[in-house]
Amino acid sequence: MLHLSGVNYESINDAPGMNCVIFVSGCKHDCPGCHSPKTHDFTYGTKATKDVIGTINAEISKRPFLSGLVLSGGDPMYSAKEVSNLLDELVIPKERVWCFTGFRIEQLLGNEEQRELLQKIDVLVDGPFLSGERDVTLAYRGSRNQRLIDVKATLQTNEVVLYQI
Repeated sequence: MLHLSGVNYESINDAPGMNCVIFVSGCKHDCPGCHSPKTHDFTYGTKATKDVIGTINAEISKRPFLSGLVLSGGDPMYSAKEVSNLLDELVIPKERVWCFTGFRIEQLLGNEEQRELLQKIDVLVDGPFLSGERDVTLAYRGSRNQRLIDVKATLQTNEVVLYQI
């Protein structure tokens, strides 16, 4: 069962505007300098039960000013099928979803479950965090190797299309 390591209902750090960020448990990238190493454990946090999902939806509904939903972690792509199912159950503010992953989109496109999740995402922040590439001036990512990808355009053209802020 999918575990969530936390929820931040009002974040301005992870995507444009004010967003609800859901932190999914589970990651195998083990990036040196990761800002959330506790989330590497797939059983860390709370099980994503119907009651937990109901609470998240109720909290999102109290915030009509939200600009979107952000999936972070851990790495949501390690639990792509479960996260895809979770998105089907969630209220998604402005129907906009961002997702952070340590994978490159090229890796995800070849996996059926990960590709299915990609189809529900608007912007993907891809690539592992590299401490040697750390740059605190970048918008919505931690290191220069990470890209902001317009997923819908990428899937349509079969070429990586960068998201323009």
